[in-house]
Amino acid sequence: MPAEGQAKEPKVVVLKANLDCADGPEVEQITCASGEAVREAIEHALDGRSHGVMLRVNEETLSKLDALVEGGICSSRSGAATFMIHEGIRANEDLFCMVEETTAKISALKAQLQQLVGDKNETGEEE
Repeated sequence: MPAEGQAKEPKVVVLKANLDCADGPEVEQITCASGEAVREAIEHALDGRSHGVMLRVNEETLSKLDALVEGGICSSRSGAATFMIHEGIRANEDLFCMVEETTAKISALKAQLQQLVGDKNETGEEE
C-alpha cells in the first residue's frame, strides 16, 4: 500500500492487436482488459491535479471525451481529458524521455551562450 499522499501506480493490463483497415494501413489498437484496471488508471491520472490548462479540441475528440463522461467512466470532460493526456504520455514514454533530454541540452547550450555574451558585454563590447 502506498504512503499517504503518494499515488498508487495502476496495474493496467493492455492487449495489443494489429487490425487490418480496409481504407488504410494496419492500425494498432490498445484495449484495457479489466474494468478495475481502467478505474485505477483514471484515479492515478487524476491524483494530484493542481494546474489548470485550457484547451480547444475538435469534434471527434470532444465526442470521445463526452463518451467517457456519459458512460460514467469519468465524472467530467476535464477528468476525461486529464486521463487521456496521461495515457498518451505513458504510451509515448520513450519519445518524452528523448524530448526531455534534448530540451535539457538546449537549455545548457543557451546558458553557455548567455554566459559568453554576458562575459563579452562586461569587457566593454556593445550589446
